[in-house]
Amino acid sequence: MSNPSSNLMDHINAEQLLAQTREGLRKLWLCGLGAYSLATRSSMQTFETLVREGQAMRPKARQQIEETSAELKSSATATIERGENLVRERFLRPLDFVILATRHDIEQLSLRVIQLSAEVHKLASGKIKSLEKPAAKAEAGTIASSA
Repeated sequence: MSNPSSNLMDHINAEQLLAQTREGLRKLWLCGLGAYSLATRSSMQTFETLVREGQAMRPKARQQIEETSAELKSSATATIERGENLVRERFLRPLDFVILATRHDIEQLSLRVIQLSAEVHKLASGKIKSLEKPAAKAEAGTIASSA
């Protein structure tokens, strides 16, 4: 059979191994807790540092934003002006040679034509009457002279 002293030695070695393993696991656990604690403290410090840096950068960032927006506005205004000039030169200037009447112009001209037509009609009817009278006098004169 097996020797009782070797069993005892194996038992003691196993307990020592188990104790060492427990101690290693406890240290590993504590190491993890320490890393978590350090990371938490470090992240809080880093966060606060970033907030301070952000506050310090705010005026500079605002100035850069204002400068950039002014440049963009200026560029947009210049582009719009170039576009307007192109429209004037390529579309509106050639239209200066073509006379285009607006609806208002046509309405005004129509009213004027109606007025002139009425005046012409009055004058024409007045001339016909005045032409009839001299013609009647002339006929009467020719009739009288032949008699």
